[in-house]
Amino acid sequence: MNVSTETPAGPAEIAPVTAPAPPSTPRRLPAGSRRSLGERILHRTLQLLSSVKVGVFLLGVLIVASVLGTVIIQKGTTGFAEYYASLLPAERELYGFLGLFDIYHTRWFNLLLLTVSLNIVLSSMDYFPAAWRYVSKPIVKINQAFVGRQPFRQVAIAQPELVAALKAAAAAQLQPWMYRLLPVGAVYRVVETTSPHTGSVTILTECHAWNRLTAYGVHLALLTIFAGALVGGLFGHKGTVRMVPGQAANTFVSFGAPDEPAQAFAMPFTLVCTDIEQNLLDPRKPDLSAANTLDWHTRVLIKDTERQVEIPAHIHLNHPFDYRGYRFFQASFDNFGSARTVTVALRSTAGDVDTRAHTVGREPTDIPGLGRVRLADFIPDVTFQGGQVRSASGEYRRPMAVLDVLGDNPRQLYAFPSEILETLGNAPFLKAKTETENVRLVLTDFEKVSSGHILQVQYDPGVTTVYLGSALLIVALWLVFFFAHQRLWILVEPLPDGATRISLAGSTNRNRLAFEKRFQAVATQLMAASSVATLANSSALDAL
Repeated sequence: MNVSTETPAGPAEIAPVTAPAPPSTPRRLPAGSRRSLGERILHRTLQLLSSVKVGVFLLGVLIVASVLGTVIIQKGTTGFAEYYASLLPAERELYGFLGLFDIYHTRWFNLLLLTVSLNIVLSSMDYFPAAWRYVSKPIVKINQAFVGRQPFRQVAIAQPELVAALKAAAAAQLQPWMYRLLPVGAVYRVVETTSPHTGSVTILTECHAWNRLTAYGVHLALLTIFAGALVGGLFGHKGTVRMVPGQAANTFVSFGAPDEPAQAFAMPFTLVCTDIEQNLLDPRKPDLSAANTLDWHTRVLIKDTERQVEIPAHIHLNHPFDYRGYRFFQASFDNFGSARTVTVALRSTAGDVDTRAHTVGREPTDIPGLGRVRLADFIPDVTFQGGQVRSASGEYRRPMAVLDVLGDNPRQLYAFPSEILETLGNAPFLKAKTETENVRLVLTDFEKVSSGHILQVQYDPGVTTVYLGSALLIVALWLVFFFAHQRLWILVEPLPDGATRISLAGSTNRNRLAFEKRFQAVATQLMAASSVATLANSSALDAL
C-alpha cells in the first residue's frame, strides 16, 4: 500500500477542477501563416497514418491476410504440390498474382506490417502525453460543479459542530475506509488538499491509476509481435528434409509450383539420422498408411561444428524440436516399407534350429556362434534381376534382411523367413549369402517402419520475438480488462450558515457495477458518521 499526502502551498499548485480533455487534434497554424505544398502533404499524411480508424482498418486487413495464409497451403510445406494441382488454372493465376501461395514473404504483407506499426507509434505519440498527465497530475481540488458531472455522487449536510472534527479525522479515519472497501491488493494513492480561501478539504482516494496506461502496453506487445513477424518474413524460409537412418543432411529443400525450380537452403549444422520408429495400430497389416499409424518418431544427432556441440533430438507428432531458430516437426513419411529391427534365429545346415531369438538393429549386436552383427538394409518385397537384389514393391510380401557380420572376417548375409528360405535359399548365387560356417539365418520377425521420414523445417529468426510479444500481449490484456482505475473524492466544505456539506463523487473506467457497490458502502458509512453529534470518541468510525 502506497500512501502519499500532499498539501499544496497555494492556489498555483492546485490542479484544474475539470476532467482532462481528450487528446486534441493537431494544432493549427496561426492565421496568416502558410505551409508549403510539401508540408501540407506531409501533415495530412501523418494525420491519416495516426488515425485510430485507419489503424483499426489496417489491423483488420492484417488479420484477414494472416487467416488466408493459414487456410491456403503455402509454398515449402508438405502437400503444396497436391493442393496446387487441385486448383483451377484461373485460381492458380489469381493466387500467384496476389502472392497468396507465400503470403508472409510478399512485399505487400511486410509493407502492411510496417504501416500498422507506424500507425501504432504515431497514435501513441498523440495520445500518450494526455494520458500521462491524467495519471501523474490527478484532480486534487474539486467543487460542486465537478461533483455534479460525476456518474456517482452523494451530498449530505452535517451538524455545525462536526466541521473541526471532520477536518481532523479525514486523513486518519476516512482513508482506512477506502482501503477496506476498495479491491484487496490495490495500489492506492491518497491526496488531501485544503483550500486557503474557502476552508474546504478535499480527499482523493484512487487505485489502479496505471490502468490508464495499459493500452500502451498492448501497443508495445503488438509492435514486438510485428517486429518478429517482419524479421521472419524477410529472412525466414521453410521446406522439407528427408531423414533415413545413417544418412546426414545440412540442407533443406523448398518446393514451389511444378513449373518453379526447387530452392535449397543451407543450415549452419548437420542432421544425422540415428533412428526412425513407427507406432502402428495393427502391426499385422501389410501397409504403413496414415490410417494405420498412431505416431512416428525421428531421432537425429545435431552436429554443430561452429559451436562444437552435438545435441540429440527426438522429433515426433506434435512434439517439434527447436535449435538456433530452426524448428523441425513431423510432416509425413514414405509408404515404402522397411524395418527398424529384425529378429533372427540360427539354423544349422543339418537342420537343427537355435530356438533363441536374437534382435538385430542398426547398432551392432553380439550373436553367439556368429559374432557382432548389425542390420544393414531391409527389403520388403525382394526380387533378383541379373544378380542384383531389388524390391518389387514397398509392401511386405517377400521380406529379406541384409546383415553385416563384423570382426576379423567381415561379410554380408541375407536372412529370409523359413518359407521363403526353402524356395530361394538353395539357389547357387544365394547359398553363399544365406549360410556361413554351416549355419543359416532365419528371419522370424521384424519391426515395421517406413524407409524414411519427411521433416518440415521452418527457419524463423524472429520467432522468439513473436513469442515474447505474445506473452506481453496476454499480460497487457489481463491488466487492461481485470483492473479498473477507480477514484473517490470526499469534499468537506463549510456553508455560509455555519453548517458543513459533505460531498462524495466517484468514477471508474470499467466494471461500474462493482464500483457502485463500493461507492454506496462508503457513502452509507460516511453519512452515518457525519450525522453523529460529536466525533470525540469516533466510535462510529472505529466500528467500520
